[in-house]
Amino acid sequence: MSNSDGYILILGGEFALRERVLAGALRAGGGRPVFTLAKGRLGNTMKFFDGFIAADVADPAAVVDAARRFEREHGLRPAAAVPMNDFTVRSALALAKEFTLLGNPEATVDVCRDKFLMKQRLQAAGLPVPRFAAFDSLAQLRALAGDFGYPLVIKPRELAGSVGVIKVHDAGELDAAFARCQQDIRNLGGVWRTPEDVFQVEQYVPAQQEVSVEVFNHGDLHRALAVTDKHLGPEPYFVETGHSVPSVHGENRALIDIAERACAALDIRHGIAHFEARITPEGEVRIIEVGARTGGDAIMDLVERVYGINPYELHVGSYLGSTAVLPKTLLPRGLSAVAFLKAPVGRIARVHAAGALPESVVNLQISAKPLDASEPAVSWRAREGSVELFWKGRPPETKLHDHLDLAQQLSARLFEMQSA
Repeated sequence: MSNSDGYILILGGEFALRERVLAGALRAGGGRPVFTLAKGRLGNTMKFFDGFIAADVADPAAVVDAARRFEREHGLRPAAAVPMNDFTVRSALALAKEFTLLGNPEATVDVCRDKFLMKQRLQAAGLPVPRFAAFDSLAQLRALAGDFGYPLVIKPRELAGSVGVIKVHDAGELDAAFARCQQDIRNLGGVWRTPEDVFQVEQYVPAQQEVSVEVFNHGDLHRALAVTDKHLGPEPYFVETGHSVPSVHGENRALIDIAERACAALDIRHGIAHFEARITPEGEVRIIEVGARTGGDAIMDLVERVYGINPYELHVGSYLGSTAVLPKTLLPRGLSAVAFLKAPVGRIARVHAAGALPESVVNLQISAKPLDASEPAVSWRAREGSVELFWKGRPPETKLHDHLDLAQQLSARLFEMQSA
């Protein structure tokens, strides 16, 4: 195809651990140029794209203006606008409306961005969600907590990456937990342009395992590709410290059916959706949330290593209108995992060489540098890098921790901290 067929615009593709979107987009696009959009061109992956458009990806109006300006200057229009994370779906929608592109309906984008609207839609469809309610003040939260009982969870309605998500054990912790939630939001500095004064309270769901299901959607097709085991840090936060594919629940038909039905209920009609749930000690599924976008944290890479398909190719292809032909059964080739590096809280003095690595390591990314501040692990922002592994022929394990142990060992030898 020629440039006259338009370019593929990836929104959020320059983020770390999403690099394989380039390979997927090139395959799906059949030769179309692959552009990205971001505030600046200095990211590590920016040079690999065919082109760059400058705009704030979380500002739909600015994104449309930038794409129109690019069209006037270069005579090129987008053939698809493809969102990679929660903060880009509204901009992708705005581009789809402006340039008559394929994309998820506006109502779908709205409910998938707002956790309260999402839970309402899922509950109305008869799907298993924990008890939930919206609030916007401490007084409302106190009243709801008295009705819900403890423990409970509070969270912002439109953020992601565990920012501001906190478990509250009892009434004595409630006020301080809400203050922490608000401070976690303020610490972002408004960069994602999300509401900072709307919240949700939910019944706490004890879990034997937290999982995600990566679901491919195209029109009325909703097909689960893989189930991911999620590994979390200590409560009261819900920070993801690692992931592994395939999950020990990879053959859980009840889980897979609920994930596919949830995508149908939310009317997700294009691309990969990221469904998250908790499996209770009794084996029941409780939905946490559903994102109308690919999973982050290199989960798509884990799926590709295990099953030999690039989910980004399916994702981009759907936004181009391509109908994927998937095997009836996807057979795992082994076990893949990612874990995140974490330095002690403080200021990093030096970053040392990693030294010899196990043969199972397929990628190591160190994002921290000397004089960086290492923050407490309360959300995805408090990471200093990642390590990815693959074990050929290895089955999933209930108590898998090899990747987590290696990340801890690497963190201990990589990061030298300044003395207090």
